[in-house]
Amino acid sequence: MAEDVKELLTRFEEHLARSALAPTTIVNYVADLRAFARWHADVRGTASSLLELMPDDIREYRRHMQTSEGWSPATINRRLQAVRKFYSFAMETGRTESNPASRVQLIPKPVPDPPRALDSQEVTSLLAAVQGGRPSLVKRDYAIVQLLLQTGIKLGELTRLCLADVQLRANGAGSLLVGGGNPRGGDDSKYRRVPLNPMACSALRDYLRVRPPSASTENLFLSQEGSCISKRTVQRLIRVYTQAAGLEDVSAHVLRHTFAVSTLANTGDISLVSRLLGHRCMETTAKYLISDI
Repeated sequence: MAEDVKELLTRFEEHLARSALAPTTIVNYVADLRAFARWHADVRGTASSLLELMPDDIREYRRHMQTSEGWSPATINRRLQAVRKFYSFAMETGRTESNPASRVQLIPKPVPDPPRALDSQEVTSLLAAVQGGRPSLVKRDYAIVQLLLQTGIKLGELTRLCLADVQLRANGAGSLLVGGGNPRGGDDSKYRRVPLNPMACSALRDYLRVRPPSASTENLFLSQEGSCISKRTVQRLIRVYTQAAGLEDVSAHVLRHTFAVSTLANTGDISLVSRLLGHRCMETTAKYLISDI
């Protein structure tokens, strides 16, 4: 007498439990197989055996997941992998002679769009919008936007900057000490030195002249209350200024990517871009700039 679906699933789960798979992986495989079995019962009826399916049947299941369920490629591929695993088990245990799922292609993963980058006209419009902002905040906000555009630092890195991390030289150049370490305490493994061009230096000098003194924090950028500025506040001001400039879909990450694209275009040196962004390897930078290299 042929095994019913419930018995097959039990044996499949026992087979997985004897493997080196993680418990969570086993749970996911079994859950995906149950979903496959339910679809099969709805389409073929309970009298039809899972062990009698052909590649075209698995392709029909793939179409069902794509069109009827509308699942993402990642979800569809995970479920197809579970079906493949099931038929591999069936072959190993002599329940079937072939694996119909092995001849069914997975859904190609879509190539992600690269992060948006501002062109030169959009940068000009954004900076003009910042300069037209509230007089009491314009120098702070202008310095923030210029730093994001001219250094490519992350939002969290910007809000953690301290006064001692800024070095401005008389010749108009300068640098920032960026990262999570404390180099002044001797740990130089978690920070990087990022150069400042004249535009960023000028914006910082203008801001430092009007930065209110604060006894509670040494952070570079302060809120209106005199405390360390929050990431949410920076996100909000970027949103306000980009809307005023007539720009859409702009965030701190877009400004970081704008810096990366511009630096790569000007230098052709992806290793330099990688160092400035704080990436651990150039492969990360290559993926980050997927359509620009």
